[in-house]
Amino acid sequence: MKNRTIDGLKRIRSQIASTMPIRTAGRTLLLGTWNIRNFDDNRFRHGPRLDEAFFYLAEVISAFDILAVQEICQDLTPFRRLVDTLGPEHDYIMTDVTLGESGNSERLGFIYNRNKVSFTGIAGELVLPFDQQISDVTNKRQFARTPFSCTFQSAWFKFNFSTVHIYYGKEGRNTPQFARRVAEIDAVAKFVARRAESDRENAHILVGDFNIEELEGPTFDALAKHGFEVFKNRQGSNATQTKFYDQISFMPEVGRVTLANPESGTAHGVVSIFESVFREEDFPLYDDAVLDTIGQRTDDAKERLAKARERLQRPDIDERSKERAEKDAAAAEAAIEELAMIRTDAVARRDYYLKDWRTYQISDHLPLFVELDIDFATAYLDSLKSSGN
Repeated sequence: MKNRTIDGLKRIRSQIASTMPIRTAGRTLLLGTWNIRNFDDNRFRHGPRLDEAFFYLAEVISAFDILAVQEICQDLTPFRRLVDTLGPEHDYIMTDVTLGESGNSERLGFIYNRNKVSFTGIAGELVLPFDQQISDVTNKRQFARTPFSCTFQSAWFKFNFSTVHIYYGKEGRNTPQFARRVAEIDAVAKFVARRAESDRENAHILVGDFNIEELEGPTFDALAKHGFEVFKNRQGSNATQTKFYDQISFMPEVGRVTLANPESGTAHGVVSIFESVFREEDFPLYDDAVLDTIGQRTDDAKERLAKARERLQRPDIDERSKERAEKDAAAAEAAIEELAMIRTDAVARRDYYLKDWRTYQISDHLPLFVELDIDFATAYLDSLKSSGN
């Protein structure tokens, strides 16, 4: 595994060098966002992450000056391990978990390089006033996962950095879940836009997993209608790069948020990490690990089946509980059957590796980046000259 990890790291480094701008000491800022799938409590039993995955994640993160992250789980032990892998120059700020079914016990946060970025003391979760809460027919709701905002400074650039993980629900534009998704994007964009109007000290940047499936339509419009401009992710940021879930947006105040080297072609974009690690052609290298995961998932399904059957044997079971136990037993039996098929079929295992297993090693989202200009010295000197003082 050591040599495999070294080769993977070398490929990532080569990919980053050809895809992303080179980090500078004080002229530009490399800012990004990444939903790191279910990091890392293995609640969905497709893991755990291999040791090498931590090195791959750290290699990508180290290419950024500051990175917003989503889907960090309640137990921070794996996350702290990741930050330790990055080295002592890196630090983080993290929310508590969001409770409730929709909150999914997730955290949002920021990882930043202290040699380049300073936290300037203000941090808070975005809580909507009652009259701005999200209407859901009979209820008023806060966000499913509370957005997080902090102030930072890098060189001359002061910015309020907000990150979100917007409610998804179900596909289909005619569902209540889709309406709630649009309403969440609308609410957070409106909230941050209003704050930006009264804050003349900081630029305002809003990033994260917006669960935007299309670049045209209600989800994207909900962000744009409040004045946000977007460094449009046109490449797709899900693992197969067919959806546009993740975006980097900003309030367009003159001279506040400016692309560095826009003519370079690499001023903003997506890092397609599966071109470097856990590639399609790497499946034979990970087949044993995939089989181990299938074995663990089979054991879990057998345990669920045994518990469901035990509930069905209770003499005092009521009709509703009986129906639920029967459904649980049927689901467990179906899972055992499917896993048995995958275990014995190399093609099915390969499909599982590509569609599921590797996304729980890295993520089902890809990191987005943007390079911003943060050296305003010349403009400042020109302003002094023109002022006549």
